[in-house]
Amino acid sequence: MTTSLSPEYYHAHHGAFQDDLPFWLALARQSKGPILALGCGTGRVALPLAQAGFPVVGVDISSEMLGFLQARQTADTLALLQADFLRLPLAAQSFALAVLPCNTYTTIPLEARPAFLRGVARVLQPGGVFALSAPNPPFVATLPPEAEAEPEGGFRAPSSGVAVQVSSGWQREGHRWTVIWHYDDLHPDGRVHRHTVTQTHFLATLDTERGWFQDAAFTILQESGDFASTPWTPDAPYWVVTAQRG
Repeated sequence: MTTSLSPEYYHAHHGAFQDDLPFWLALARQSKGPILALGCGTGRVALPLAQAGFPVVGVDISSEMLGFLQARQTADTLALLQADFLRLPLAAQSFALAVLPCNTYTTIPLEARPAFLRGVARVLQPGGVFALSAPNPPFVATLPPEAEAEPEGGFRAPSSGVAVQVSSGWQREGHRWTVIWHYDDLHPDGRVHRHTVTQTHFLATLDTERGWFQDAAFTILQESGDFASTPWTPDAPYWVVTAQRG
C-alpha cells in the first residue's frame, strides 16, 4: 500500500535512480516479443525500454502517473493502459517479458500475491520471462523496528523551482515494513511545507514466495542480491528474481 505523491515529485525523487536500467534492458534484448511493464508509474523503466526500440505496454492504476508519462512520451513503441495489475485486462499469451521494478512487488498484499502471479503467467507466452526487484526480506528483518527520518537528498520542484529536501525513516512490525518519506518544500521566505508519503511492504519468507511462483507455473531461473547478477545472500539489499513461465 502506498499513499499518493504528485507525479512531479515522485519522478524528481525516484527518476534519477538508474542503477537497474542495464538489467531490464538486458532482459529486453533477450526477449523475443512484446514487453509488459507493470506499475509503470512515470516511466522510469518503461520509457527507456521503449526508447531502445522494444514494444512496451505500460500498465498503471494511476491516471495521474500515466498522464505525466504521456506528456513526456518520446517513443512510438510505448502504449499505456490504466488498469489494476492485480486484474490484468489483457489477452492470454500476449507478452514475451513482464517486468515489475521499483520494489513494487512487495507492496502487493500477501493474500493477493498468488493470484497476481497466476495473472502474470496467463498473459506471458510459453517460455516467457517475468522479472521483479524487491526489498530482501531477510535483510529487512535485521533492521531496527523503527528509524527516525533522516535527510537523504533533495531536488528542485520542476514546476516551481522550490528546493525540496527529502528525508526518510521506517517502522517495522511483523511482516509489515512501512517506509516514510517527508518532502519539505523550502521556500525562499523561510516557510516550510511538508508532504508525507508512506509505502508499506508485506514481507513473506522466501520459501513461501518460491512456492507461490511454482504454483503459478513459474520456474525461477535466477535470484540475485543486486542488479549485477550477484548471487543472492540473506544480507543483500535486494531480492531480484527472474522466472520463466512453463
